[in-house]
Amino acid sequence: MKLESKYFDRIRVKPEEDRLLRDKKPACEWPGCDGIGKHPAPKGRDSEGDYHYFCTNHVRQYNKQYNYFSGMQDPEIADWRKQDETGHRPTWKLGENSWATHNGGKRRSGKARADQTAADPFDLLNGPNRGTQPQRPSRSIKNAELKALHTLGLDETATAEKVKVQYKTLVKRLHPDANGGSRANEDKLREIIQAYDYLKKVKFC
Repeated sequence: MKLESKYFDRIRVKPEEDRLLRDKKPACEWPGCDGIGKHPAPKGRDSEGDYHYFCTNHVRQYNKQYNYFSGMQDPEIADWRKQDETGHRPTWKLGENSWATHNGGKRRSGKARADQTAADPFDLLNGPNRGTQPQRPSRSIKNAELKALHTLGLDETATAEKVKVQYKTLVKRLHPDANGGSRANEDKLREIIQAYDYLKKVKFC
């Protein structure tokens, strides 16, 4: 029986750490290297969430030459950075909105007509009570509670269950993990968390 056999680990005071790591971790992906690939390294643009695995020496070498913008021209890089300021979400000029963008640039004045439906990409408006008049709360709402509800995009008719659903939806939408690691929405996310914590504190939800 070989001395490096895994069966000897049962009687050794301290098993061979390198071999145990090699059994648990993948091999280094660097060509010609037989080391342990215990360090993840990003594969690059358009492959967010996918990683190479290198040993310590080769992950350092890979990181020195890594360039997220490799293959992009200067105008493309400038455009990417500009879009990153808003989390790569669409924006509109002052006085315009998404309605104007999809209606030939015409501005909408006054209240929306009854036959005009709001855009609902996250399907938040659909449900068993759609089209019915929401019930008013049975107790009066303080100004601080109303402000917290407005921060979550709700009004005084919101129920405790609606607050919880809206909070989970907004956190998932604004979290850096859902936006390629961008922290452009960090302040807004912090406001939403504080508003929800306050509503929980006053036992609104």
